[in-house]
Amino acid sequence: GAARAAGLRFGVRVHAGSWTWRWLDAAFAADADGPRAGVGYDGNLTARDGAGTWWEGLDPADLYGRPRAHGEPPDAGFIDNFYARLEDLVTAFRPDLVLLDDARLPFDEGSVCPASPPSRCGLEFTAAYYNRFPDGVVDIKSVPPADREAVLLDIERHLPAAVESAPWQLETSIGDWFYSAGERYKPARQVIHMLCDTVSRNGSMLLNIVQRPDGTVDDECRAALGEIGDWLAVNGEAIYGTRPWATHGEGPTAAGTGSRGGAGALAREADLPYGPEDIRFTRGQDGAVYAMLLAWPPDGVATIVSLGEEAGLLGQAPRSVRLLGVEGELRWRRDPGALRVWLPQGSPGPQGPPVPPCAVLRVALLPGWPGPGRGEHLTGRER
Repeated sequence: GAARAAGLRFGVRVHAGSWTWRWLDAAFAADADGPRAGVGYDGNLTARDGAGTWWEGLDPADLYGRPRAHGEPPDAGFIDNFYARLEDLVTAFRPDLVLLDDARLPFDEGSVCPASPPSRCGLEFTAAYYNRFPDGVVDIKSVPPADREAVLLDIERHLPAAVESAPWQLETSIGDWFYSAGERYKPARQVIHMLCDTVSRNGSMLLNIVQRPDGTVDDECRAALGEIGDWLAVNGEAIYGTRPWATHGEGPTAAGTGSRGGAGALAREADLPYGPEDIRFTRGQDGAVYAMLLAWPPDGVATIVSLGEEAGLLGQAPRSVRLLGVEGELRWRRDPGALRVWLPQGSPGPQGPPVPPCAVLRVALLPGWPGPGRGEHLTGRER
């Protein structure tokens, strides 16, 4: 209710499926040596063992499932219980997004923990969910090309190498997945750069904000969210409702790509030293091109190679260029090598305004322009 009252989409992230069965099968083992060798772990407890304890009346089987050997495939009872609880979750909260933390639909072929034979319960759940919530989204970690129109691809803590033909979602966090006192968070600037990189590749960002055990958010996270919100208030038109352009970006500095998981996942989210050559692009619904400058050019001139004549990507001539958040049009010149844009005087820096985490240029195009679009534009004052 609180999320929707704030105009936000509401989603749920579900782990209690394949990973529960796979990870918790260790609960039925025992130490091989030491003073408690052969004494079974908690999975071997029964409801009777709880008599006189704090967990009296609870059944460990409701948490761990039935006793099993390591690697044993899940049974129909466990699968039916998982999907019954998932259905209850959807009925109670009517989420706009259901993120299933699995390589495929849980317990189906390709799942991190497939049943034998593979379960079709995931397909039945997905079909029923879409029938009830036509605007809803089911999100999983590994999606073959043939299934990209049925479920959303979720990529954890890295980016694809180029523009994806179908929508996808970056799943990341401002820090670790859970709260840890003294943890260093990503600065707002880095999150904004990741957002620009993601949207330029046809993705959306799902950003985890860590919470204290009581559900509150600490001051550092609040400050970062405020900075991100301030940036979106000015530059959101380059993000919301946009689509990929002919190329996602240009420049020598590339955000980390590759496979999911492992220690390298965090390294791929490093705070990169972007320079003025690093630019990302999106396309507005009216055809305008947004050029997101990941660093402010020190000479005050943005040089955008992908919008030059020789790149052959623009198709139509520029009509005007403006900097989001600043009134008036900017001076620009388009030649074979690049579109060059003179940014407003008073360059950000120690002696001037703060350096923006990402300045955004909106390049409006002339409709139906047949020629190469060569020319120069001066501001009204310079005319």
